[in-house]
Formats: sequence, structure tokens, C-alpha cells
Amino acid sequence: MMDSALVYVLLLAGVAIGWTLGFRFARQAKKSTPDDWIPSVEYLLAESSDASLERLLSASQMDDDSIDLLLKLGRTLREKGEADRAIHLHQSLFARTGLPRSAQVQLELELAIDYYFAGLLDRAERLFLELLDARGRTQESAARYLIELYEDEGEWRQILELYRKKKLPGSAGMDKRVSHAACEIAEIAARQGDYLETQQLCRQALKIDSACSRAYVVQGNLAFDQKEYREAIRCYLKAVDIDDQAVVSLLERLVVCFREVGDLSGLMVHLTRHWQQSHYVPALVASTGCKAEQEGGEAAASELLQSLVSSPSNQGFFALVELVVKHKLQLDKSQLLVLYGILRDIVNSEPKFVCKSCGFKAKEFQWRCPSCKDWSSVTSFTPVMAKSKLDL
Repeated sequence: MMDSALVYVLLLAGVAIGWTLGFRFARQAKKSTPDDWIPSVEYLLAESSDASLERLLSASQMDDDSIDLLLKLGRTLREKGEADRAIHLHQSLFARTGLPRSAQVQLELELAIDYYFAGLLDRAERLFLELLDARGRTQESAARYLIELYEDEGEWRQILELYRKKKLPGSAGMDKRVSHAACEIAEIAARQGDYLETQQLCRQALKIDSACSRAYVVQGNLAFDQKEYREAIRCYLKAVDIDDQAVVSLLERLVVCFREVGDLSGLMVHLTRHWQQSHYVPALVASTGCKAEQEGGEAAASELLQSLVSSPSNQGFFALVELVVKHKLQLDKSQLLVLYGILRDIVNSEPKFVCKSCGFKAKEFQWRCPSCKDWSSVTSFTPVMAKSKLDL
């Protein structure tokens, strides 16, 4: 009995000693964690805790690594759609004293971007304007976001005013955006009947960016509306010389102009060239129509079919069927009518234009891509035919 009691007492003593040592080690480990401990971005996102964020912001000192971590965290929160938390983080950090000037400028930029994504455009605009006096990448980023903001709001004159005051960094991409802003104002002036301002703005757009084909298109449209068809042709052809894809915005008026001056042969020459350069199917269709008028339906159909062999398209096949039906060529009419209906449905469902920058597809031409917001990036859509197994 005595031995059993002794064993029991020793067992209780061992448990008590173990518990006491474990408690002391736990307290020591807890105290060994520094007050300024900085967790990782992944930890904070996993925790998804405002308390963790506040602990991070309340650190007594901030070194470069800590600031970089906070900037990365803020950008991550913004990209996840948590703009409010990103704003709180950047505002709290921006309010701290003793930060390096470079860190303050970077924080101001991040805060401006937060406001922009949160829809607080007035605040974003104010900060972006202040950052235009910075240098390097900060100025470039601020200018890019500010121009994008003005484009979304249709504040075209604000963009032009910044350019006149030399507030924008010089680059080919920035010049292109400013020239399109001038063209936007020019088109408004043209609709209002202010032809002098329209011409002045077009010339200014070309001075800013000599590769702005849109300025010549606007000038051509102005001449077209005034029935100055030869001047319109000159402007339209100049636009296509600069950018062969400009044909998608002026083809219909170009055809009218050539017909009005009675130069069907010249129209065919230019339409053939536009087709070879841009592969814009309506240019091929219009060229085929001219050839049918001059040489007959069989010659036009033969040339169209030859073009479709090298560059097949549903729209082109539809034009071929239409040509055959119109000129009553030797094909089974019932089969053609069935093919006509099928191809028409296919053509109506396929996109007509695509953005070469981001791949956005659209049925109507736009100078500015609605997706990536790049200028002059929307081009004619050319479908790629899949190879058959016999060709492999």
C-alpha cells in the first residue's frame, strides 16, 4: 500500500512540475515576440483581420522593408476589390511623420489610385494633379491615370490644357492620347457647325502626333459634308497612308466620293490596295461590285473567289452568293438561297472588329477600346480558318 501511495504522489508531482514548466516557457516565448513584428502579406490576407492590420500600422518604427510590405499589401487589397481597406491603410501610413520623401510620394500615388478605383474621382484628380510635378515613373503613372480619368468623364479640353501647360511627360503613347482628345473636340465642333475650330483642332492633333490618322478622317468628313468630294478623297487617302486600318471608318464615304466625281476606275485601284493592306472584307466586296459594273458578274465572281481561296471569310462568301444571285450565274438557285440564309446568320453573329492590344471584340468600330482603353487599337476582324485533318 505504501509503495502504491508513493507512486501516486510522485505521478501528481511530475504532472504539476510539467505544467509549471510549460506555462513558464509559453510566457517566455510570448514575450520573445517583438512589438514591431511585421507579418507577411500572405499572413495578413489569410487572417483577413483588421486587428492584424492595425497592429502592423501601430509599429513604432518603419524601415524600407516595412513600407514596401505595406505598399504591396495595399495594392493587393485594391486588386481584390477591397478599396476601402486599401484607402484606410494608405491614409494611416501617409499620416505618419518621419517617412522619407520618396515613400510619401509613392503613398500619395497609391492613395490616388485607391480613390480612382473607389469612384472618388474628385479626390483622385486632385492628387494626380499634384503628382504631375513629380519626376520619373511616379509622374508617368499619375499622368496615365489622370488622362484615363478625363477620358472616362469626357473632359477632353482638360487633357488638351494639361498638354499646353507642358504638365504631361513626353512619350509616343501620351502624344497619341492627347491627339485623340483634340480629335474628340474637333468632332464636337464639326457637329456644331464650327468648321474653323474643327480645322484648327485637326491641325493641332497632327502637330502633337503626326501619325494621327483620325485627324485626316475628321477633315475628310468635314469636306464630305460640304460636298467637297475631291478634298475628302485627299484626306481619306492620307489617313489610310498613315494607318491602313483607318479604312474601316471611312470606306462608305470614300466610295461615295469616288462615285460623285465619276472615277470608278480610281476607286477600284484604291479598294484593291486597301484590301491587300488591311484585309478588310467590305473593301473586297466594294471592289467586286465595281468590277461587276465594269466587266460583268462572271469576271467579278472569278476574282472574288480567287481572293477568298487565300483569305477565306464568311462575309466574303456571303458577297459571292449575293453576286451570283444578282447576275444569275450558272449555279443551282435553291442551293444558293439556302447558303445565303446560313451565311447571313453566321456573318451577323461574328464580330466585325477586334482590339489588337487586348483582343476585345466588337460589332461597331470605335477609336478607343472599351476594354483596355487604348487608342487606335481596334482593327478589322479577320477570322482564322481551322485546318482540316486532310491538311495535317
